[in-house]
Amino acid sequence: MEFVRTMNTQARTNAITGSITVTVNEAAGQEAIERAKALLASIPGGLDKAVKAAMSRTVRRLRSESSRAIQEKYDISDAGIRTEKHVRVSYSYQNGVQATITFSGRKIPLYRFGGASPAVPTQDIAAGRKPVMRKGAWTMQYQGVPAKGHQFKDTGPTQFMDAFVARMKSGHIGIFERTGGMTSEGSDAIREIMGSSVAQMVGKPEVAQRLTEESYQTFETELDKAVYRVLTGWR
Repeated sequence: MEFVRTMNTQARTNAITGSITVTVNEAAGQEAIERAKALLASIPGGLDKAVKAAMSRTVRRLRSESSRAIQEKYDISDAGIRTEKHVRVSYSYQNGVQATITFSGRKIPLYRFGGASPAVPTQDIAAGRKPVMRKGAWTMQYQGVPAKGHQFKDTGPTQFMDAFVARMKSGHIGIFERTGGMTSEGSDAIREIMGSSVAQMVGKPEVAQRLTEESYQTFETELDKAVYRVLTGWR
């Protein structure tokens, strides 16, 4: 069994696609497959049926385990993961069984990871008013309290002195920073600070290793169960 990761990044849209390919063939999962071969030798097509069933269940387990594997490394809730996770599964039955699980979606706002603060847009009264460009003219106003945020559980939140929490007209709240440019309306241009996408988090070596080990164990267990089902169904 092999676990292959690929990434396709579309920087202009913050869209990230990552593929996980799990392949079972003669050279992979050999011990479990040889055991299944021996038990199903008298049943035409029995081995193929059992391997396909085991792979299908392995993929379902891998999908459910991806969130837990991510959360071992990243400080993000189930809700934060689910809202950005789009999963597609495809199978190929040439030269063994191959299942490709594709995770796609945009980068997740840093604000939605744990440790983000302030919780709501907050003016930094202590710092006083500062000049800000508004509709082509400089105006003095309070700016947001410097924002904090991080992604990984083993790091503390980082303070971004030039970033702040703001609410957009749409109601979306995020951590933003000024770009130094101007909007078409003559105001300071800002951009949101983003974290990783689900595809990028799954592609992290520690997360990928966790899922690889889970795939090995799950496939062997499910193959044994599938062999039993084929045998009892045949009888």
